[in-house]
Amino acid sequence: MAAAGQDDDTDAASSRAETLRRQAERAFLRGRADEAHQIAVRALTEAGRTSDSRALLLEHLGRYLDAGSTSWEHDYFEQSLAELGPDAPPHERIRVLCSSGLAGLRRGRTDDGVRLLHEAAELASEADDAELETVVCTVVAEAALTLGHLDESLHRTRRARRLGIESRQHHLVVRSYFNEARATYLRTGNVADAARIRGAGLAYATEHGELATEEGNTLRLALIEDLIEAGRWPEADALLSEPAPHERHGSLNEVEEELVRAWLLSWRSRDADPAPSLVRLVATSSPLHEAYFLSLALAAAARLGDHAAVEELTGRALLLAGGHLAPPSSGLYVIDALASAIHAQTTGPRPPMLHPDTAPDRLLETLESVYTRVRHHVAAPYELTDGVVAVARAEAARAGARAQDEAEHWDTAIWVFRRTHARARLVHALLGRAAGYAPGDDRATALLDEAERIAVPMGAEPYLERITRLRASPPPDPSPEAHRPTPAPPTDLTPRQREVIARLAEGRTDREIAEELRLSVRTVNAHVAQLLTRLGVRNRAEAVAWYYRSEDGRGEERGISG
Repeated sequence: MAAAGQDDDTDAASSRAETLRRQAERAFLRGRADEAHQIAVRALTEAGRTSDSRALLLEHLGRYLDAGSTSWEHDYFEQSLAELGPDAPPHERIRVLCSSGLAGLRRGRTDDGVRLLHEAAELASEADDAELETVVCTVVAEAALTLGHLDESLHRTRRARRLGIESRQHHLVVRSYFNEARATYLRTGNVADAARIRGAGLAYATEHGELATEEGNTLRLALIEDLIEAGRWPEADALLSEPAPHERHGSLNEVEEELVRAWLLSWRSRDADPAPSLVRLVATSSPLHEAYFLSLALAAAARLGDHAAVEELTGRALLLAGGHLAPPSSGLYVIDALASAIHAQTTGPRPPMLHPDTAPDRLLETLESVYTRVRHHVAAPYELTDGVVAVARAEAARAGARAQDEAEHWDTAIWVFRRTHARARLVHALLGRAAGYAPGDDRATALLDEAERIAVPMGAEPYLERITRLRASPPPDPSPEAHRPTPAPPTDLTPRQREVIARLAEGRTDREIAEELRLSVRTVNAHVAQLLTRLGVRNRAEAVAWYYRSEDGRGEERGISG
């Protein structure tokens, strides 16, 4: 009888533990990681020391703690692995291995994290369970993505999609489209390609009733951001004004949607009515999402002229920049945020500096430091970031009255944004470059005409107003030549090399140049390498900047304006 009573007590405790575990998971999905952690601690107490569910509860605790804090004072995942019994079901061991591997990556233990994830992938492939392998392939693909290992990420993502379709795991198929678009975006920075892939994913989500899920809405918001970057604002508006029916996405998705709305508004207008509380929105996020949310919020605050928000958000960005970037790819968002802070300090009326670290050149030093760390730790090229950094350098050079440096950096940014189809950013770079010329200069006219062609269908009122001012304003200096870059000395390029560099300046890829000139891609690669050596420059962007300063490049601009 006593044994039966003990069994009943154990069953009751297990039932209470399971109820609490479900409560914790619901709180976590709503973005309340700290609350979920507290509930899970109570569940662990109820489960006792011998419960079969103890290892999984420890895994839950680790996930909740990671999402709510970056202190990582306790490694619940290691404890969970240690407490898994030898007879534990494979799916439980795989789950803990995945969580532990991801935690290793976030904590800078890359080798350990990759080893654990590969062990999980091997177990999943042996389990003959398509649904389980779909989940693991998705997790491993996302981990490879954070490290910039794009070939592995794309391979795992496409396998996850095939398995997901076979096992009817439609939410994971939708997630695979999101991951494939991110990998493509990291590889090329091409927002048009990313939008195309995410658009296909959204069509799949619509067809299979996944729009109301977290994965479906995350994909929708990512597509809206692509459309904003690509200058396709009417399409972005349509998706923002028609949210998925009966959506239950949790607070993080809701915060992201508010930030994306503010972001689009800031591109379009300087008047926010009602003004969003950008600081509050970022404060709502978890540490694992803070860099991303911060990049959206600071960009919006800078364009809206919300100096109080800029000041506070810049402080948060500097703290992130000085700490461990988890995952390493979050450094890309920190770079974006710091570039927006530089923009706020160099454009329009500005408040007095309250801290020396927020001066443009000091912010640029921090940005360059993060840029170097990201390039070291993330294997992906992510070309769009090169343009973001070039804009930050140009605006800092403007603040320091370094006209020639400013012009060179604008030329680099224009080339990158043309190549990556980031049309909203391209307008900004075109106007920044045009401002260095006297009104009426053929080169300024060509740049302003191109900016206007893009900005009119977007309805980008702040930019259209600036175009009008630049066309009508007096020269920025009594000696306009002081604001023009000194043309580089003539360089003895062969006719073929001139053809190649002219097409590079138009944003053509090596394959496109090869097709136009009827050459092999390898031959074009060789011409580009010889160009870099002959011009004494480090990369293609610097070669294009040289071209724009050369007689050939300036003649090209005059031809466009004519």
